[in-house]
Amino acid sequence: MNQHTTFYRKIIYLVLMAVLLFPISRLGAPATREDQGGELAQLRKKHELGQSDLGEIDPASETIRLATLGMRGIAVSLLWNKANEYKKKEDWTNFRATLSQLARLQPYFISFWRYQAWNLSYNVSVELDDVRDRFYYVKRGIEFLKEGIKYNRNSHYLLSDLGWFIGNKIGRADEHVEYRRLFKNDDDFHPEDRPPELRDNWLVSKEWYLKAVSTIDDKKRSLGNRNPTTFFDKPAMAQINYSTAIEEEGTFGEQARAAWAVASRLWTEYGNREMLSSRGTILQLASYDRWLKDTEEQKARLEEIAPTAREELAKARREALSEDLRAALEMTDEEIATDADKRRLHDEALSRLEVNPPDIIAYIAKHSSEDLREARKLVNRIVESELHLSLIRNNRQTANYEFWDVRCKFEQTSEAIKAHELAYSARRAFKDGDLIEARRLYEESLGLWAKVLELYPDMVESSITGSDIMEFIKSYVKVLEQLELTLSDKEVDEKFPLWNIIQGHDGERLFLKDYELHKQREQEEKINQVDQ
Repeated sequence: MNQHTTFYRKIIYLVLMAVLLFPISRLGAPATREDQGGELAQLRKKHELGQSDLGEIDPASETIRLATLGMRGIAVSLLWNKANEYKKKEDWTNFRATLSQLARLQPYFISFWRYQAWNLSYNVSVELDDVRDRFYYVKRGIEFLKEGIKYNRNSHYLLSDLGWFIGNKIGRADEHVEYRRLFKNDDDFHPEDRPPELRDNWLVSKEWYLKAVSTIDDKKRSLGNRNPTTFFDKPAMAQINYSTAIEEEGTFGEQARAAWAVASRLWTEYGNREMLSSRGTILQLASYDRWLKDTEEQKARLEEIAPTAREELAKARREALSEDLRAALEMTDEEIATDADKRRLHDEALSRLEVNPPDIIAYIAKHSSEDLREARKLVNRIVESELHLSLIRNNRQTANYEFWDVRCKFEQTSEAIKAHELAYSARRAFKDGDLIEARRLYEESLGLWAKVLELYPDMVESSITGSDIMEFIKSYVKVLEQLELTLSDKEVDEKFPLWNIIQGHDGERLFLKDYELHKQREQEEKINQVDQ
């Protein structure tokens, strides 16, 4: 009996195994050239889950990982400690060798590539004295990121970091003049068919940023916890930085205009891009005015339903205010600006008088119930629109969207391009010791800047534009000093057109005395005109 039971059990097992082979073969069959394979193989291909889809497979790396016999974590920990030790000792040769070993053990660990590339380009490079030695380690960090991308070709983190290193590390370092020149002349950074005029670090940076964006748009990768507002603006900002850099280096005319035109186009595309907000809604930064117009139209329709509601509610609330709050409403601007307690009372009084759409709903429910349903629909739409507007406004502020939109436009004007060119020529004249010519060129340049700011008055308030023009003014003043003149001297003051920039952007108060003398002379002239 026992022998029969054992025999039957074996038969059952064999039958079950045979039955299970069918779904297993259907699910797990590998893909071939002639066949797509089973369900799992098709899913791997669809979602790019295999190592071959992540990037290159390095046989040496795989061999080393297998050779650790399950103790890869211990080996990695030891190598990290060694790397930190070599870094402290400034033993850069062994440091790089240790990083190479770590790369073999952690080829798909994104943070490893990012952290150690930063170490090479930013931390190691600054420890060296010679600019070429510093550039060597900046380059090593860039190459380290490129190696990481070979293993993780669809990592927008690594692609974006590479754009940042090539752009900002080379283009904004204290040694950026030398770095940019070394970058242009280094064939390792450029394919053979790249023309000389495109061997610019900012343009190459833009290419890598575009590849990072492509992983989201074309490869359908997740952006993770990255802010889309500060991720998708990178290609446009790289083009803006390129346009600025070539003008600083003496390129003007049509080439500068064309560069700014490309920057404007990229910024417009960025503004029209649909991006997912933190609340899960789709935003377009350029759609703010459209949403604002729609919101105002809905509010106007609500006012038509109850035209006297806002006025009556505000009146009732004003009457309900305490004497202190009523008095606060009558305060002058000077009182509010100089006394924090009075300013607090004034703000509280205004907030008590504020009438919101839900308040109007309550009014309509009480006085005109037949319009209540339509009013509620309008209010819901207004609340939704105002929330959307708030999200757009916050993200526009994060990207400084309006400023760069206008900046890309006014930098294309003939006045702005000529103003840059004149300032550049003035700097060269000053270096050559021709003070009279330098002064003339600076004054012509500053006059053109005044015309540009008349065309784009909002730019006067911008701290970026203000600080940029302040640099021209400081250079102009250095010329004046050599001529034993100041901004407040009458012959200079009468020609100087940018006192409004000094008023708003002289944070260091370098020209406070000059400005005060200018205002005093201005006041005296007004008095004389009245007397006449």
